[in-house]
Amino acid sequence: MVYSTNPIYKLVKDGISGEVSSVLTQSGTKTLCIPLDENNMDYQQYLEDIKTHGMSIVSCDDCGDGIPNDSMWQYVENAEQLLTDKYGSDQDKLTALREYRYVRAMEAKFPYENMKDAAPIIDATPQEIKDKHRHLPMRR
Repeated sequence: MVYSTNPIYKLVKDGISGEVSSVLTQSGTKTLCIPLDENNMDYQQYLEDIKTHGMSIVSCDDCGDGIPNDSMWQYVENAEQLLTDKYGSDQDKLTALREYRYVRAMEAKFPYENMKDAAPIIDATPQEIKDKHRHLPMRR
C-alpha cells in the first residue's frame, strides 16, 4: 500500500454512545468502516500501518470520553488539544493522558517501541508525572 503524507485513517465516533468506535479508510473506490476488534484483519492492518508509518497516517477530531482506548486516538499529535477543546480545563483528564503516554513510552510499548517516537513524549512530560513513575527503568 502506498501512503501519502495525508492521514489515510480517520477515527470516528458512534452517534449514540459518543465514543470513538471505528476507523474509516479508503480501499480503492470503497470506504471501509473498521471495528475496533483485535480479531478483525483490517484492524490488524491498521495497527501494522501505525507501527510502520507512525501516527501521522491517522486523523481524529474527537476524543470520545477522553479515556485511552483501542482506537489509538490518545497517540495522535493533537490528542491534548482534543481533550482541552472538549473538556476545557479538566486537568484530571489531561494529566491522565500524559501519564498514560509517558508510562507506555518508558516501557517501550506500542506505539513507542522506537526511542525516536518515545523521546518527545518523555521529554514533554511534566516532572510531577516523572517523579510519580520514577520506579520505571530509564530508557536509552
